Amino acid sequence: MQPTLRCLIPICADFAVQHVAPTPPKPIMTSPNRFYVLCAVAVALLAGCQTPGANVQEQEQQGADAACVVTQAGFQRIYDQHCTATAGGSQLLPKYCTSPAAAQNFCRMVQNAPNRIRITQADGRIRYDANLGMAVGTAGGKCARLIIDPAADGSVISASPVSSGGPGACR
Repeated sequence: MQPTLRCLIPICADFAVQHVAPTPPKPIMTSPNRFYVLCAVAVALLAGCQTPGANVQEQEQQGADAACVVTQAGFQRIYDQHCTATAGGSQLLPKYCTSPAAAQNFCRMVQNAPNRIRITQADGRIRYDANLGMAVGTAGGKCARLIIDPAADGSVISASPVSSGGPGACR
């Protein structure tokens, strides 16, 4: 039984004992019986509110958003992997490759996108996929992926455009 319910049942019972005089049985909707009905409704409502559903469990599993910290080392990794034509990976637009502050701005855009998908990976890192509705990659893709390590004070591990995997059409 939920902790809230354990607290309510004795309260309802105490109230009934103190305010209901022993009398012969009365029709169902007399005032003492109304009290029991109201208690039952209150308990049922609270039980429904306290029972974790799939969305609550998912939110508890995901937790709060991780910080979005682009260190110089993190920026260099992003730059080497997604800002140079020789890297071979999907390339970010040059405006996101100028400095750690520009990469931080990209990180915030992905993290704050209303359609983002947030996944806690098996290694504890948090992955965000989002459709930003505008080109973020040199190939014209609108979707982005961000990986943050919350154990390392929210350091950004990777930030890149993606052609699939984001919500909606990425191209």
